[in-house]
Amino acid sequence: KLVRGHRRESALFTLVELQDLRAHQRTFEGAYWRTALAAFSSGLLILKVFTREFYKIGITFFVFGIAMLAIALWRRRTSFDVFDHSIPYKTSGDWVILTTVVTMATYIVFLVLLWKL
Repeated sequence: KLVRGHRRESALFTLVELQDLRAHQRTFEGAYWRTALAAFSSGLLILKVFTREFYKIGITFFVFGIAMLAIALWRRRTSFDVFDHSIPYKTSGDWVILTTVVTMATYIVFLVLLWKL
């Protein structure tokens, strides 16, 4: 993939573009990865501390973490065209909807599992 006619790895960015790139990385990589790590940690805590009745809840946390990592990787691979001015700017509404659907599905599974306890 090219950025202003150069390979993405060798493109020279201005200071403003570097600042934007770092902000995108904090958002795309940082927030999603932190959420996934928190879900993995919660799942591990539940699996280690609680009894077998809670294992499904711990596994649900792991599945949620994997889903958040998948969203982060997918978003990172498809969102590097921020410096290509020939492509019109598009908001991240689709990603917000996808993340909301995954989170709401996880909460519904949590509620059902807790209800069955």
